Amino acid sequence: MYYIAKATANPDFTVTIEWQHGPTSIVDFKPTIAKGKVFTPLADVAFFTGKLYVAEDGYYLGWPEEIDFSADSLWYRTHPDDLKRDYPDVAAE
Repeated sequence: MYYIAKATANPDFTVTIEWQHGPTSIVDFKPTIAKGKVFTPLADVAFFTGKLYVAEDGYYLGWPEEIDFSADSLWYRTHPDDLKRDYPDVAAE
């Protein structure tokens, strides 16, 4: 499992994540926002940058309105080789 130490939402709809085990990743949320529906509030740059929070245990990051993303899913977005290694059946889909 991966845990988030700190996250910063950027005005270009990316989030810079500092992981508890050391590295830093940048996650692009534009494709997620483009899906609309529950993700529509994220299209407001003030909401996106001003309302982001990291769960106390670092297990996920989120925004109000029950918009949240697990740390593991965010790690695998930015480290696809780890996804292939850890979940070869899922990565093949």
